[in-house]
Amino acid sequence: MSTLLSRIISAAIILILLKQPKQDLYIDSYLSIRPEIETITKILKIGIPTGIENGMFQFGKLVIQSTVSTMGTTAIAAQAMVATLESFACQASIGIGLGMMSVVGKCVGAKEYEQARHYTILLTKYAWIACIICCAMIMFPIQQITSLAGMETESAKLAIWLTRIVFTYKMIFWTPSFLPGYGLRAAGDVKFSMITSTLSMWICRVVVTIFLVHTFHMGPLAVWIGMGADWTIRSFIFLARFKSNKWLEHKVI
Repeated sequence: MSTLLSRIISAAIILILLKQPKQDLYIDSYLSIRPEIETITKILKIGIPTGIENGMFQFGKLVIQSTVSTMGTTAIAAQAMVATLESFACQASIGIGLGMMSVVGKCVGAKEYEQARHYTILLTKYAWIACIICCAMIMFPIQQITSLAGMETESAKLAIWLTRIVFTYKMIFWTPSFLPGYGLRAAGDVKFSMITSTLSMWICRVVVTIFLVHTFHMGPLAVWIGMGADWTIRSFIFLARFKSNKWLEHKVI
């Protein structure tokens, strides 16, 4: 109920702000809005592949979570803590990536392709710095964080060990595995991003994780080995695609 209430309040505030004439872009009347099929079709060409990519990503996470649920309470608690912290550590970088989509989209729309390349590289660097800072802010006081969370001793030890391993690797490979993808999508290269992300997700995160768990009984470490492999492979693929300039050959409008 609290989540639903917060969404309702947010939606009401946004609808009110969208009607303010002082803004460069505003809506006179919601009742006068009519669908423009051509524009909607262009949006869906980007939205559908991106939606499929996100949907497959979430489904893959569900499969991994079901595998983790068979490992016992200590591993489940540790994995939940590390996953929450890992997700929190990349929020600033994701925010920069969302901003990158607007900036690069405008550059490509104006046919300023060098500017698109420039801002993709620049914002990726900023996101990298943000990721390193956020990871460090969590990794160094991790003992205090697990203590505040009231974790059992064994779960806390496992969570601390995993956090130090995962975050060290995350500082290097997470940013190039995600941020260039925002630039590619902004330029209309959504199918390549969807195929790459989906395949790397299922092959590395899901298949590798399940294999390591059931064959070598590696516990929650297997999840992060699979995720690290996903980050690494995706980084090289996205960087190669960015360097080739093929992502600039697509036209959204």
